[in-house]
Amino acid sequence: MHKKLIKNLAAAAVESGVNVQKGEQVYIISSVYATELTREVAKRAYERGASRVHVLYRDGELDKLNYEYQTVETLTHKPKFVYDERNYFAEVDGCVINIICEDPNALEHTDASKITASRRADMQGLKPYYDKAMASKIKWSIIAYPHPDWAKLMFPDLDEHDALKKLGKYIAKTTRVDNDDPIAEWKAHAERLHSRCDKLNAANVKSFTFKNKLGTNVTVGMPENYVFAGGSESCNGVSFNANMPTEEVFSAPDCNNIDGVIKASMPLCYHGKIIEDITLKLEHGRIVDFDAKTNKDVLKGIIETDDGSRSLGEIALVPYDSPISKLHTLFYETLFDENASCHFAIGQAYPTCIKGGEDMSKAELIKRGINDSDVHVDFMIGTKDLQITAETRDGKTVKVFENGNFTKDFD
Repeated sequence: MHKKLIKNLAAAAVESGVNVQKGEQVYIISSVYATELTREVAKRAYERGASRVHVLYRDGELDKLNYEYQTVETLTHKPKFVYDERNYFAEVDGCVINIICEDPNALEHTDASKITASRRADMQGLKPYYDKAMASKIKWSIIAYPHPDWAKLMFPDLDEHDALKKLGKYIAKTTRVDNDDPIAEWKAHAERLHSRCDKLNAANVKSFTFKNKLGTNVTVGMPENYVFAGGSESCNGVSFNANMPTEEVFSAPDCNNIDGVIKASMPLCYHGKIIEDITLKLEHGRIVDFDAKTNKDVLKGIIETDDGSRSLGEIALVPYDSPISKLHTLFYETLFDENASCHFAIGQAYPTCIKGGEDMSKAELIKRGINDSDVHVDFMIGTKDLQITAETRDGKTVKVFENGNFTKDFD
């Protein structure tokens, strides 16, 4: 990426992403391929008044070796210190910035059972962190940086240099940093998404029905006092943007009230495995059947993680004409692809998607239909012909989406 774009992306991550305040500690999870951006993010955080910046570098090639040579036993019984760093920053209400820079297909030939087992162990080991992050009790943000193998997967007809350059431009464009004032751009964008949330919350929806020619035909019940969120969120009165880019407004469904068939419209890249043509059948909120063209065993591992992974925890609305969708490019990375398409998530719901949920116990949330799980896996279902209708609690039927986009009443 061009140096100016790197500086802008770092500024956006620090100021609009986690919105570092004076005296706060910052934890950066990055890649050995993204050192230039990582250093710029650290510098920007210190300039904003961070008291400490700590960096954890990851290497996809080392991850591959660990999966190849370690046993399930060692992958699932990691030393406590492996998790202590991130849990510490959650404990002290620090800021966490995750820089994605990896090959989406890196683990294609890795034993899927090892990936599933390791992921489950990590979710348990990092539970203090994830509990706070999901409830917006710490500020966190995810950004991306070009990786050569990722670029070549997206643009196979280009040489590595040109592919990297093009991916860098796409990241800059979709994260709104290809301009002179990315912070102002992010503020204006957040206000647009907040407006959509306000309209959906005011509609008092009882259920949404999704239909398209691909085969999705599902009715999703909504809990009473649901909350649609999107754009910037609030942590102790300070705003932050968890995903950069973001085009979604999202909420939590009633996990006991979902019936029908859902067909994914894009492949899902899950920890280095690409799952294509996902189909889920749900009855009374439970996944009773599923299929996939590739890596069905990985999908099975996700669904069978725990009791909550047999239902859905998120409903997210994204117009088909979103800026990312208009690029007509599959990123093979959920951070981007989920913002080109309406999507659902298997597993954990955000407690903040119900009024007062961030202060409720797990039992209280479950009683209100807010799903609980050790996984949260987004998969895309949006299409050009997607229709979404809503039944409101006062008996009205209203159109929310028509031909893949918000109707004028909800845009």
